[in-house]
Amino acid sequence: MQVLHQPGDERRLGDWLKESLDADWSQFRAAVAFVKRSGVKHISDRLAAFAKTAHVEIIVGVDHQGTSHEGLEALLAAVSSNGRIVVYHNRLPHTFHPKLYLFKSAHHAEVAIGSGNLTEGGLFTNYEVSALLRLDLSDPTDVRRLQTVERMLDRWSTAPNLALDLDDQLLARLMEWQLVSTEARASSLRHGSSTTTERDPPFASAGVRAAPAVDRRSGAARPASPPTAAPAPGIASSANCFVMTLQQTDVGVGQASDGTSKRSPEIFIPLVARNAHPSFWFWPDDFTEDPAKPGKFDRQATIQLAGTSVRVNMMTWPDRRDFRLRSGPLRSAGEIGDILRIEKVAPGLRFDYYVEIIPPGTIAHDHHLRLCTETVRNSKKRYGYF
Repeated sequence: MQVLHQPGDERRLGDWLKESLDADWSQFRAAVAFVKRSGVKHISDRLAAFAKTAHVEIIVGVDHQGTSHEGLEALLAAVSSNGRIVVYHNRLPHTFHPKLYLFKSAHHAEVAIGSGNLTEGGLFTNYEVSALLRLDLSDPTDVRRLQTVERMLDRWSTAPNLALDLDDQLLARLMEWQLVSTEARASSLRHGSSTTTERDPPFASAGVRAAPAVDRRSGAARPASPPTAAPAPGIASSANCFVMTLQQTDVGVGQASDGTSKRSPEIFIPLVARNAHPSFWFWPDDFTEDPAKPGKFDRQATIQLAGTSVRVNMMTWPDRRDFRLRSGPLRSAGEIGDILRIEKVAPGLRFDYYVEIIPPGTIAHDHHLRLCTETVRNSKKRYGYF
């Protein structure tokens, strides 16, 4: 096994891909989460030449606006009618996230499995690592290893209503369904309403096995902390996503006339919503009392919003009976009627939560609105955990 490490190594994932497309392989298959034109441009000429004489199948995810229209368009043009580009999408919030590349001939195979997407960063400039396996197909053990990889690719590429063959018509519909965007608009969180007459794309909703519950308790003694309500009945302790409709108090700058101050850059989470699943917010264990205001507790967290890491101060205001997320970029990203989606990520990443603002008129908004199952007394807000 060899390890491809970048950006420091002389030979990066993109270099290996280009070398392999120039070599005498009979088959190239891949499964990647994200594709951008920035990555495809490095291999498009070689891929087009390869596809004239060999089999090509590339499975691409379209979650979180990580894949662009231009990236899919460039892939489709390169493989032409001799290959297959498959778009994979689960309408439930389960991201298609593999990064796997396979080259095969009658006697040998090479497989790269790692973190690099088919983007320029994933191939060359990001900090990525891939394990490169060289398989001798005269060795029964290596044959079994290859079969394991091929079975995974087969399952993904043939999954009913989750995997669709890409053509020009589907590419246009992916834009209408707002599953992909042009790269010029990818940094924006909203793209307006869809004009398609078919509101729901033909992708399925497929449940997956839930993640195991995380027990954050330790034997170490903790300082006294404020009381909190028990988790609400019906909310699983392993739920790692929170959704909430945004209202007037959560958007804009408030009053801005002479003699008045702009509203603080805060989003208001009802206490009943926080207390429905305290561990989602790490309440109260990871909060620290403000020495200048007894009863006020704060926690500093980092979110990923529109591809950027943003610092957020989570805080209680006991005299006003609410829980707030203070962040200028977060507050300015939303409008009334949008849905705030916060996903708690696994420990060890450079951010604590992945955050999206989902505008009305999109398939994603319709789906997540159905997940906002809980109401708030004396408020139009709805929220939910899943």
